[in-house]
Amino acid sequence: MKKIALVYLAIILVPLNISADIIFFKDGMKTVCHDRAWEEDGEIKCEYNGSILTYQKNDVLRIEKIKIDKEFEKPSKKSRALLKTTSTPAKQSPEAKQPAPEKELQNLTNNAGSIKTKGLIFYNPRRPQKYWTLKTAKHNTFKEAVAALAKQYDRSPDWIQHHMGNTNDLDEIHRNLTNSKLNAPAKIQEVDYEKAPEILFYNPRRPQKYWTSATAKHNTFKEAISALAKEYDRSQEWVQQHMGNTNNLNEIHQSLANHKSAGPSQ
Repeated sequence: MKKIALVYLAIILVPLNISADIIFFKDGMKTVCHDRAWEEDGEIKCEYNGSILTYQKNDVLRIEKIKIDKEFEKPSKKSRALLKTTSTPAKQSPEAKQPAPEKELQNLTNNAGSIKTKGLIFYNPRRPQKYWTLKTAKHNTFKEAVAALAKQYDRSPDWIQHHMGNTNDLDEIHRNLTNSKLNAPAKIQEVDYEKAPEILFYNPRRPQKYWTSATAKHNTFKEAISALAKEYDRSQEWVQQHMGNTNNLNEIHQSLANHKSAGPSQ
């Protein structure tokens, strides 16, 4: 029995080398491939969970190749004692249960950083429940996720969207919200979102992904370009030519306004 225990300990202490590629997208999102990512026929391919995911090359900012050295945790003294004395598997205590999402949410609000969300992402279209606010709090829609965060931080959904930042990293979102709650009152002044530098033209986490103003929201890129063309009394081709390569809505409007004032309509 002792020999079996020693062999078991030797196996679980062997470090594993895991290779993975990370695809960073222009909209701020990222995909961690389970193996490698590569370019093929003008598209970006990603090995994920035994299948191949395909992305448009124009949507990709860069690909980073990483190598992770992962070592399993050493077993506790109690576990080593069990291995040396008996082959009967240890029974899990009925009290060892996952904390309820509500309790976990409250703990996070009262003690920032007490819950580990490092490495988790807020939105992942491949998950059954695409939006996560905690490892144990998962939601089907962006609206539900924002509502959960609003309840957690005792703030309005508008406040949450204003302070969560333009990141998809769940840990960063919670840090942003925690710091904002500590440093700002519950009620914030009205903001001119059309001029706010943080508002995005395209955000895949929003129900209507394309915005041309705080009140003009569209489902597709074509609809958004059509709205801008109508607003500036120019063709859709002119809008795409002069809107620039930024995702900042204020900068897009500034670029279109500058080009309109600089020359006649086309």
